[in-house]
Amino acid sequence: MAEAVVASVLEEALRQASERIAKKITEGKKLTSIDVIILLLDQINKRIDDTNRRIDDLKEEVKLLRQEVSSIKSDIINLLKERLTGT
Repeated sequence: MAEAVVASVLEEALRQASERIAKKITEGKKLTSIDVIILLLDQINKRIDDTNRRIDDLKEEVKLLRQEVSSIKSDIINLLKERLTGT
C-alpha cells in the first residue's frame, strides 16, 4: 500500500516538474541538466507504466489460454475414457 502511495506521489511530482519544464521551453529558456534528467525520468516512468500494462494484459491472455488448454485436455481425457470403456 505504501509503495503505491509513494509511486503516485512521485508520478505527480514528475508531472508537475515536466509541466514547469515545458513552460520553460515555450518561453525559450535554457534547460538545466536537472531539467533534462527530470524529462528523462518522466519518459522512463511512462515506458515502465506502459510495459506494466502490457505485462498485465499478457498475464490475462496466458490465464485464458491455460483455461482453454485445461478444458481441451479434459475433453480429450473424457473421449479416451469413452473409447476405452466402449460407451
